[in-house]
Amino acid sequence: MKITLVDELPILTSALQNLFLQLPHVQYVDIFEDGKEFLARKKNHPPDILILDLLINGKTGIQLVEICRNTFPKEMKIIVLSTMTDFQTIKHALKKGANGYMSKCTSFEELQECIADVCDGKQYIGREIRDYLINNIFTEDQIVMHLSPREKEVLQKVCSGQTIKEIAQDLKLSVHTIHYYHRCVMDKMKVKRTADLIVFAIQNKLYIP
Repeated sequence: MKITLVDELPILTSALQNLFLQLPHVQYVDIFEDGKEFLARKKNHPPDILILDLLINGKTGIQLVEICRNTFPKEMKIIVLSTMTDFQTIKHALKKGANGYMSKCTSFEELQECIADVCDGKQYIGREIRDYLINNIFTEDQIVMHLSPREKEVLQKVCSGQTIKEIAQDLKLSVHTIHYYHRCVMDKMKVKRTADLIVFAIQNKLYIP
């Protein structure tokens, strides 16, 4: 089995690489921190399993999932391993073609279980987030309004007039990461422009000027 990890956290990918290489059926494990580099380097040599975060350089994880589904062989399995575990993000990733979705709080044993299931043609959702999805699947309209604490923070700062760069400096995060949160908020609010986002937030009392 050939595995590729795409994640901005070298300490995580190095640890996973070492664990995977101890398994007899794993041929190799390579690592990329940048989505564009992964696409360029692996275009002609796709792995059997792609494990990626959603917060990565070059391309967002969702974009990378969609590109892979359109350009790589369908036999390649895609597993999202992320701290982003809200309903809409999970649904979006699965809709774009992810075979599995796991929280970064999962155990290595469960990650192996996930790989086994997706290789058998099944879809796998991590146990930690499975109950949450079941509890909320029938209230999708309400979940659209659900924002993670970080998304709420970014929304407040955008509505107050701060730029993406200013928000990144305030929160000590990369501009790329803030762009990702901004896009997530706009997707959940079903708007395409920042101006519309602000109006929507004010109308729904998500932001009070």
